[in-house]
Amino acid sequence: MNSMNLSSTASPKTMFASNGLVEHLVRGIVGISALSYAISISVPHPFYSLALAGVSMVAFRGCPICWTIGLVETTYRKFKRHHAAA
Repeated sequence: MNSMNLSSTASPKTMFASNGLVEHLVRGIVGISALSYAISISVPHPFYSLALAGVSMVAFRGCPICWTIGLVETTYRKFKRHHAAA
């Protein structure tokens, strides 16, 4: 079992998962902040609101559901790596 390489046990990078949990949570905070601000300024500044919605979609790598799927995948990968190293 010592000959098993950690890179062979790590799952491949998916579209939704991030390299780390902190990175993923920061992307979520940026996405939620941009989306909430876009909603709040949508009436007086519709074009700025659209730009912020775009920032939110980039931060989420899609929609908030995509971000949530990525959070589950990132957490699972971290859990799997931790137990594979033990």
